[in-house]
Amino acid sequence: MYIAPTILPLDVNGKIYALQDEKGNTIGTGTREVCEVLLYIITKPASPSRNTQPLIPQRPNVRAAMAI
Repeated sequence: MYIAPTILPLDVNGKIYALQDEKGNTIGTGTREVCEVLLYIITKPASPSRNTQPLIPQRPNVRAAMAI
């Protein structure tokens, strides 16, 4: 049965939390905000990767800078 990732408090004061995956494994710990960010990261759909290299136009007839 599938159980969604959950954020659980680790102390009685509610200052430290743990994020657990579907299998009960702890993914990370920290403040509530940290666990919410981690939960967002692991549950958001993957975005298509971007090509980080700019496209450089190819020029077929480029003369050399120095004559041989």
